[in-house]
Amino acid sequence: MNASAVERYPLALRVLHWLLAALLMLQLGLGLAAEHAVPPAIAGRLLAVHFPLGIVILCLMTLRLVLRLTLHAPAVQRDEPRWRQRVRSGVHAALYVLVLLLPISGHVIWVWMGADRHLPGGWEVPAFFMPPEDETGRALAWYVHVYGAWLLLASVVLHVAAAFHRQWTLGDGFIARRMGWGSQPPRRPCAAKRRT
Repeated sequence: MNASAVERYPLALRVLHWLLAALLMLQLGLGLAAEHAVPPAIAGRLLAVHFPLGIVILCLMTLRLVLRLTLHAPAVQRDEPRWRQRVRSGVHAALYVLVLLLPISGHVIWVWMGADRHLPGGWEVPAFFMPPEDETGRALAWYVHVYGAWLLLASVVLHVAAAFHRQWTLGDGFIARRMGWGSQPPRRPCAAKRRT
């Protein structure tokens, strides 16, 4: 199939998109609650869920990246302004980088804390490094993790706002056509073209 003829993302990418969206919102909520909103005893229990969920997200995002690089995707619209194409590409790149970087930085923090790395089912996540006595690396990982989470939240908001803006301004069923389920709604010409 020609990539330019593809209107909707492949099913595997759509499933991973919505699954990761739900898991990321849950993960951000767990992290924010553990950091700011609950007593330390409850925070520890939330973090005990936060760590394995981060490993699941890392695995799913790696799979999504591999599939995105190997499967056909909808072509870029040529009538879209170049600046908008660049912003969209930048936001998508930021989403991929941050969703991969946050679990890695979280793993560094977890190893440095000497916390339990066992996942449900008994599998233990390897440490990959031995923390030195100097905790500069732990502090750096913490800054990456915390500020990266805020950057991820901002990128998600921008991504969602752009999709809904496109949906509302052109009225062409963009979200359903690209990432939806069931039969694809017909693509209607944009309002600007209908007026001419």
